[in-house]
Order: sequence, then C-alpha cells, then structure tokens
Amino acid sequence: MFYQHMLKPDQLAFVVTNVNECLFAIHTKLPTRDYNVAVYKYGKEYFVLNDGRIFKQLQGIEQECQGDEKELLAFIEEAFEDNCYTLVEEKLVKLELNILSILSINTPVRARYYEIIDFP
Repeated sequence: MFYQHMLKPDQLAFVVTNVNECLFAIHTKLPTRDYNVAVYKYGKEYFVLNDGRIFKQLQGIEQECQGDEKELLAFIEEAFEDNCYTLVEEKLVKLELNILSILSINTPVRARYYEIIDFP
C-alpha cells in the first residue's frame, strides 16, 4: 500500500530520513528551466530515477491519497531494469532539499511524497 502526501521540501527532508521505503517527486519552475526529479529510497539508499515513465505514472495517480504499491513499484522496477537511475548519497539529497526549501520562499515547489508500506 502507498500513501501520498504533499509536503514542503523542509518537511520532506525530515520525513524521508525516518522511513524505510518511499518515493518522492519534486517539481518547480526555475528561471532557466523546469526542475523535475523523482527519488526512490529503499533502506539507506537513495536512487534518482531518470525515467519519464515514472512521471507519467505519477501524473496518473496524483489524485489518489492511497493505493496499491504495485502502481508505483512496477515503474520503479522498470527504471532499474533499464538502468535509468543514479545512486546518490543521503547528504546530497538533504542538501538539495535544503536548497529547495530556500527557493520555496519565493517560488512554488511541489513535492509529492509516497510512503510505501508493506503489510504482511
């Protein structure tokens, strides 16, 4: 099962360190380009997903507050199978979220957070 929340970047920085598995996607318009990033966290590892299919899937379920984790995990697995990811350190994720927190004072930053919970 997944639960979706809209969070501010500073809230997201706090939350992601305290969960085992999640996905979050951030969107904002910067002066020179659109900023879109999707990050999957599993355990202590963070993966930036460089796969447009993830963003299309997230657009399709953005109105759902909760749903079946298979709606997300299938697309995450495809990104891994197609080598469309980059492993990043937690400190870099936190740095990016801190920068986005500062930017969000003047620029709207949308952060969708999907907590993935595995029920036995």
